Amino acid sequence: MLDRLFSNSRLKQQGFSSGRKRRTQKEDALRYALAEGLVVRISLFFLFALLISTLIIYGADSGSRIFAASSQIAVVVTLITLTMLVQFYINLPQSFERNSRVLMMLFAILSHLLLVKLSLSLGQSFSLGSGYIFLMAPYAFAPMIMSLLLGRNHGTMAALYTSLLGSLLVPEDAAFKFLIFSLVCGFVAVYLTHDMRRRSRLVRAGLFVGLTGALLGCVMGEIPIFNPVTATEWKLIGIQCLTAFSVGILTAMVVSGILPVLESLFGITTALSWLEMADLNHPLMKRMTLEAPGTYHHCLVLANLSEAAAEAVGANGTKCRACSYFHDIGKLNKPGYFIENSDGIHNPHDELTPTMSALVIMAHVKDGVDLALKHHLNSEIIDVIREHHGTSLIYYFYHRALQLKEELEEQVRQDKAREEDVPEVSESGFRYPGPRPRSKESAIISLADAVESASRSLVKPTPQRIEQLIEEITDSRLKEDQLDECELTLHDIALIKKSFASTLRSMMHNRIAYPKQEDGNKDSADTDGKPRNPRAKAKRKRSGKTDESKDSPPLKEKEKLETSKWKAAS
Repeated sequence: MLDRLFSNSRLKQQGFSSGRKRRTQKEDALRYALAEGLVVRISLFFLFALLISTLIIYGADSGSRIFAASSQIAVVVTLITLTMLVQFYINLPQSFERNSRVLMMLFAILSHLLLVKLSLSLGQSFSLGSGYIFLMAPYAFAPMIMSLLLGRNHGTMAALYTSLLGSLLVPEDAAFKFLIFSLVCGFVAVYLTHDMRRRSRLVRAGLFVGLTGALLGCVMGEIPIFNPVTATEWKLIGIQCLTAFSVGILTAMVVSGILPVLESLFGITTALSWLEMADLNHPLMKRMTLEAPGTYHHCLVLANLSEAAAEAVGANGTKCRACSYFHDIGKLNKPGYFIENSDGIHNPHDELTPTMSALVIMAHVKDGVDLALKHHLNSEIIDVIREHHGTSLIYYFYHRALQLKEELEEQVRQDKAREEDVPEVSESGFRYPGPRPRSKESAIISLADAVESASRSLVKPTPQRIEQLIEEITDSRLKEDQLDECELTLHDIALIKKSFASTLRSMMHNRIAYPKQEDGNKDSADTDGKPRNPRAKAKRKRSGKTDESKDSPPLKEKEKLETSKWKAAS
């Protein structure tokens, strides 16, 4: 360790090192500490049962609670917690294996019950009627949080167990009504917060939860709307309805406020945050428009491709869009070395060996991670930057290196070169370092990146050629085991290919043939209105180079070479 430190210091003094280190992604110690194993998971459920039992025993009135004996309450709470554990294991196995998500579920339910207890205490302190017990409780709190962070299934589970455990907190004669209010309002909250894309809709969801509570109050007789007589009773009805609406809206506002904190604490990103991250006015995107316009356009097209494919297989489309925008930011360091940014006149790779060219191309992944960490981008975006090429082969430069090796070996046989000049060509030196895609969204972006890059080389993008290109690239990735670590099934891949073909056909459609100019000179204009030289046309006709020769075998071979070139340089 000390030898390495002194060596680096000596190199820095001699001018061979800048003393700077590449940024590394910081690991969230809490997140990984909570995901250590089954023992931690069981301990979390045990601690949860202990806290809930304590809250019910010391928080509820002993004269009016369902179970008078503390031991009965502890047993019932333990049994409910065990059913929650089993439900988690059977219905949500992926979340069950991550202790951070288990902790978040238990934390949301415990917080929800504490708020219910607070609302009961407020009702008792202000001497409000019994009807206010059902109108002041924040039924949507835990269901909204879990639905927004982890999805509908988690929100439904939160609604179910907050209702069961909350009914133990209220007086015995109000337990059944509380259970009905909590279940119905919780399920409404889950339904209205699915795939939410605007924060304003969260307030609207709270408004509808309040409306549901008010309607339940009317139906179950807690709001005497069917037999009001005096003005005082009408005033009471108005206050009770206003209370239900206010609690629903206030709950939604509290959830909206604490959501960013929970996202940061538990390492989860909601659809709302993904939409905020997909901002084309981000400094990196502005740099890309000026320094790497070709890459910028590639990212925009890739975002459309991947988002449509993700929605087709039930993945997170907004995440795909945001990650697609930033997946190639590493090309900002050397934009001219990537073909989409070249001017078509000077190719900097002509001055480099194939091995060096491959190193420059591969470096954009590490450079992208470095820029992402510098600008504090989301960790899942960084994962996509690292994984979008997997461990795939840069075939174009690998093929060039093999050709160069054969040429030098031929020169050695002719005594025009020395045997020491023949380079060793290893396939591993032309492969990206990985890792391979580990999520559905990362795998979709990886496939879309290869398909979009290769599609630019299609001379005549007919639907058949587009489908054939997609099929070849997808089969190649499958044969190279690039999709082995993600959760995509063969059915998902079939849907993704279908989505790619549909999107590319809409973007690369052929234009209609415009009528020729009627000025007496039939050959004066092309079908798209561009001037045509009649002498050049006659010369092409004499030489046999007509427009009908576009699909000739030599051109098809050229197209395949161009396709590999696009795949390599992307």
